Amino acid sequence: MPSLFIAGDHDMVIAFPGAAEHLANMKQFVPQLREIKILPGCGHWTQQERPADVNAAIVEFLRSLPG
Repeated sequence: MPSLFIAGDHDMVIAFPGAAEHLANMKQFVPQLREIKILPGCGHWTQQERPADVNAAIVEFLRSLPG
């Protein structure tokens, strides 16, 4: 399934030990991962903190999918 991963760069979850390696290797576990989008200045609740950026990323992702 085509996928998009969105997180904030201030999200404590992606600051956990080993998280950077998991992000770098995510395509091994999510083969159709299209993009990892990290929002600068954003925390864990991306959709509440940056709704316009999240919506734009989702719309862009959906438009990239074949008809």
